[in-house]
Amino acid sequence: EWVWPIGFFLRARLHFARVVGGESELRRVVAHTRSLLARHFTELQNSPWRGLPELTNKDGAYCKDSCRTQAWSMACLLEVLYDLNQADESKPIILNHVGGN
Repeated sequence: EWVWPIGFFLRARLHFARVVGGESELRRVVAHTRSLLARHFTELQNSPWRGLPELTNKDGAYCKDSCRTQAWSMACLLEVLYDLNQADESKPIILNHVGGN
């Protein structure tokens, strides 16, 4: 299982939660997103590389053929964390945000 696509999935989910169900749905999705990221945080804490792998086996199990840390995996989840911060501040979640204000 590739790690980086979860970032795109979670970002889309956060964006469309408000569109589809308003603030209450966004709050529910924010909470669920944080619970999903908990496993990634555990990996960050336990990895000697302090990073996320390129890919895993089923359900996040170690994959011997994977790079132990990959910038793309990290970057995609950093974007999710940015979006969570935006949601906490009641700002819109813009999917094509590249940086700046």
